[in-house]
Amino acid sequence: MTPHPIPKYLSRPTLYFLALTLVFTLSLPAPFAIISPGPVTDLLSKGVTISGGQELETSGKLYSLSVFVNNPDSKPPGIYILKAWLDGDVVVLPHEIVYEAGETTKSADKNAKKEMRTSEATAAIAAANFLKKLNPNEPLNWQASDIQFAMKKVGGPSAGLAFSLALLTKLKSPELIDGRKVAVTGTINEAGKVGSIGGIDQKLISAKAAAVTIVVIPRANCRDITVETEGLQVIAVSNLSQAFHGLLSTDIAQKLRCPL
Repeated sequence: MTPHPIPKYLSRPTLYFLALTLVFTLSLPAPFAIISPGPVTDLLSKGVTISGGQELETSGKLYSLSVFVNNPDSKPPGIYILKAWLDGDVVVLPHEIVYEAGETTKSADKNAKKEMRTSEATAAIAAANFLKKLNPNEPLNWQASDIQFAMKKVGGPSAGLAFSLALLTKLKSPELIDGRKVAVTGTINEAGKVGSIGGIDQKLISAKAAAVTIVVIPRANCRDITVETEGLQVIAVSNLSQAFHGLLSTDIAQKLRCPL
């Protein structure tokens, strides 16, 4: 019995069917969140201002880093997911990892703004507590009501450390930045403890795009870095004191590198 030969190509109807199926599948909404590098904000020039003549003259840039995430109501089509997977600067995560069940764009925006306001207030307290420890006998000549934060289209708590460092630079130590381009990310509590953030790879990519030379990150995020950091001096910290002194001293900064 002679076996049937294996066809070298698909019939046209089958090929058309498979092509239409692929196009249809790629056009369907998919339950994924796309996280990509976001904008940077220079806190010394426009992100943080202090009234009452308390600001000292500063030089350089102190950037807060962010990421873009599609809102919870939007489910990107499959073609976007495929493109994102092929893009080395973007990460794709299941929707439920990024957003809670039932969360909407409205509720997510509300929570992000609330977290940002809390982060701003906490950062001011952390800066004040740090200055009191640094100079116990020197009274503070400012209060929280003197500080204005202006972070457009950005929410969440991850700018807390950057806010505190911007306040310390403007109120006490302009030499903290000293003409350099520094980027910062990390949450902070009133005692100055620095917490981890999401999207560390995408934030490092944003820092590189802004021609930053130094980036201060939470030490807890060291294990999450998968992108190349060549050209960046990464200072990994657990608290505000380490961040402050690491920016002032190259020797201390060297000791605060991510573990190999």
